[in-house]
Amino acid sequence: MKRLLAAALAVVSLLLAPMAPAFAAPLAYVNTPMDTPQALVNTVVSSLNSTHPAFAVPVTCSGTTTATCTGLRFTVSVTGLTTAAGVTSASMAVTDTSVTASSMVVCQALGYGGTGNAQPVNVVPTANTVTFQIQNTHASAALNATVPVACFVYN
Repeated sequence: MKRLLAAALAVVSLLLAPMAPAFAAPLAYVNTPMDTPQALVNTVVSSLNSTHPAFAVPVTCSGTTTATCTGLRFTVSVTGLTTAAGVTSASMAVTDTSVTASSMVVCQALGYGGTGNAQPVNVVPTANTVTFQIQNTHASAALNATVPVACFVYN
C-alpha cells in the first residue's frame, strides 16, 4: 500500500512540475466587489446623484388619469379607482421628460392596502409620457383604495 501511495505521489509531482513556475509568483490583486471600501461606494453614489439628478431620489406624484413626474424612478399614486374584479381600469398617463419612445419602463404596484388585486399592465412609453392601466386580478373583490405604482425608466 505504501508503495502504491509513493508511486501515485511521484506521478502527481511529475505532472505538476511543468506548472511550478506558474504558482511561484504571487497572484495579482483582483478588485472584486468584496474588496471595494464602503467609502468609495458612497463617493461614487454621491457623484452619480450630483451629476445625474434623475437618479438621485424617486419622485412621487398622484392623479386619477394623469400625473406629472420627472425622473428615472417615480412612484405615482393612482387615485379614485373602483375597478371591478377581472377588469382593467382606464389608462393612466404620466408625463415624464426622462421617458423616450425607446425607453423600457417597468412598473409594479407597491403597498396596495385595499380590496382586490391591483397590477399595472399595458405599460407603453412614448416621447415624454408613459401610459399604463391597472388590472384587478382578484376573483370577486373590486379595488377600493389608492394604488401606489413604482416605475423605473431604462434608457
